[in-house]
Amino acid sequence: MPERPIILTLTKMAESGLDALRAAGELRFASSLEPGVLHREIACADALVIRTAGTIDAALMDAAPRLRVIGRHGVGYDQVDVAAATARGIQVVYTPGANTEAVAEHAFAFMIGLSKHFPLHMASLVAGRYNDRTRYVGRDLADRTIGIVGFGRIGKRVGELAKVAFGMDVVYADVVAPPPQAEARAGARRVGLDELLAVGEYVTLHVPLDDSTRRMIDRSALARMRADAILVNTCRGPVVDEQAVAEAFDAGRLWGYGADVYDVEPPPADHPLIFGRSGRNVMLTPHSAAQTVESLRNMADGVAEDVVGVLEGRAPVNPVNDPAEVALARRTLGKD
Repeated sequence: MPERPIILTLTKMAESGLDALRAAGELRFASSLEPGVLHREIACADALVIRTAGTIDAALMDAAPRLRVIGRHGVGYDQVDVAAATARGIQVVYTPGANTEAVAEHAFAFMIGLSKHFPLHMASLVAGRYNDRTRYVGRDLADRTIGIVGFGRIGKRVGELAKVAFGMDVVYADVVAPPPQAEARAGARRVGLDELLAVGEYVTLHVPLDDSTRRMIDRSALARMRADAILVNTCRGPVVDEQAVAEAFDAGRLWGYGADVYDVEPPPADHPLIFGRSGRNVMLTPHSAAQTVESLRNMADGVAEDVVGVLEGRAPVNPVNDPAEVALARRTLGKD
């Protein structure tokens, strides 16, 4: 009987995904994310499953000579050195689309809550200041302009919801033009980033993290936004300069800010928005937008399908790196 592959996971997941992994190999849970422990426990692994924690660099890969596939339970994969994986003949897979609905709805939760001053009203109620209810005047989302930065799966879904649910005027900025039918479903119009920042009463970010998007929303970008704008970040923390956002609040140049992600996670004790001055219209959640029953099941099933597929010699459904380049590297290294 051939030896069963060893699948090391750094994360728990929905049972349906775990069951699929158990059926395909020997499933092991990492006992710690401490680098020394991971280097030891990954030594015999054929597959690695990760979520948001842990840095998967070349040194860790070199500690795992049998490693064939790294599966990301989620969408972003910036903690993985993809080039190093390709050079070592390791396929990287992920689960795009698994959390689209959850993240899109989370973005609207921020937009609605901030439009109605939920953070300030809730703080007043806790403090016993019931009559503060007339101190803050909110606004409706209906018929306002939303600017979507990044018109991928989530950005498109946000646009569709904005149009259908709220009758909003939808503009978006993206380096790649989508098919015309995607624009039509959202009633969306493509504009440059400068125009989007200038007209957006709501600006919501849905871009990957790379050199072109890091600090995309900095002091200069915030200065080009409307003073009554609400900014929402559910993509990656480093896309936004958080200190610049705090300064914009202090200068009266921002209505609200909602974020599910941070420059450093977990955020430090001196974070300018979480632990800063009270009275800011800020809603923050701990990278939890995808924490829904549906998204967690989708991610678990998706990553398990691709991890098992690669181990069994099938082409991945959602590859990060080019399977042909991975296969060539494996042949060159004599791994196949």
